[in-house]
Amino acid sequence: SPAAVAGVTADLLELGCYEVSLGDTIGVGTAGGMRALLEELVGAFGADRLAVHCHDTYGQALANILAAVDRGIRRIDASVAGLGGCPYAPGASGNVATEDVVYLLEGLGLDTGVNLDRLIDAGNSISRFLGRPSGSKVARARSGN
Repeated sequence: SPAAVAGVTADLLELGCYEVSLGDTIGVGTAGGMRALLEELVGAFGADRLAVHCHDTYGQALANILAAVDRGIRRIDASVAGLGGCPYAPGASGNVATEDVVYLLEGLGLDTGVNLDRLIDAGNSISRFLGRPSGSKVARARSGN
């Protein structure tokens, strides 16, 4: 529940953490749930003390990130080409692809300071080396894959 997460967040900040990252490491969160959670947390602690970490197992990571950005969150974990997974959740996908997050943020008029074309090239290179397709929809669209 948002109240339970707020309690843990308060404890972590009191212990000296400068930031609390809200993780959906199995990728089942929804934008409605993210909004409800952040209404509680941003009001209590401020957006500058919070970050989000959204996996994309159910294809909801960008919607969740948009909900967070709309509430002032500016720290977002992501993974080039969507690499990764969750060792304790078989079948869970990796963290949301950095390329997709950069495209979303730039589309909102937020300057990321990231050269998207170079990021896509790096992600495609890593994916080729690993022998797997990129997990980024933006990279696949721009690369014709």
